[in-house]
Amino acid sequence: MDRRQFILAFSAGAALLGAAPARAECGEMGASEFVETTYQQQARLHASNVAPERDEFFATFSRHLRKLMRPPRRGDRNLPLGPVLNVFFGRGVPPHTEITVGKVKLVSGQDDGPATISVELGYKGETHTVLVHALRQQDRWRIANVIYDSGKSLLDHYRDTTWR
Repeated sequence: MDRRQFILAFSAGAALLGAAPARAECGEMGASEFVETTYQQQARLHASNVAPERDEFFATFSRHLRKLMRPPRRGDRNLPLGPVLNVFFGRGVPPHTEITVGKVKLVSGQDDGPATISVELGYKGETHTVLVHALRQQDRWRIANVIYDSGKSLLDHYRDTTWR
């Protein structure tokens, strides 16, 4: 092997190390891409104070989470008063807040699912990180849970408010 072949082989190997994870099928969206696309869309809607379509909104979440989100709520006097929870971004993100979606990376699992994806969010001059559990149901990507940087999760929130 001469010097030129060595450099070509070395650079090809280095390129493969930095390549994105392979997907199950060519052209199909992976977990990371689904989460990034969803968060970019929600950040735009949130900044313009536009609510997503109800059916489209609920279709984003897994069956189990949708069941928790839809039943009648019982008032809990022990729930803290304070900022309203935004299911994607967490507490304390008022309408019209400009949100920037930063790095989105696979934390655990496979990009063809199920997976946990880390999403860096910027708002109010601070950086926050949420962990999004994504899985495939009925040939669609769904969000099964969101863990906010406070340590609280979306599932825990709905379990507390519905007493389930």
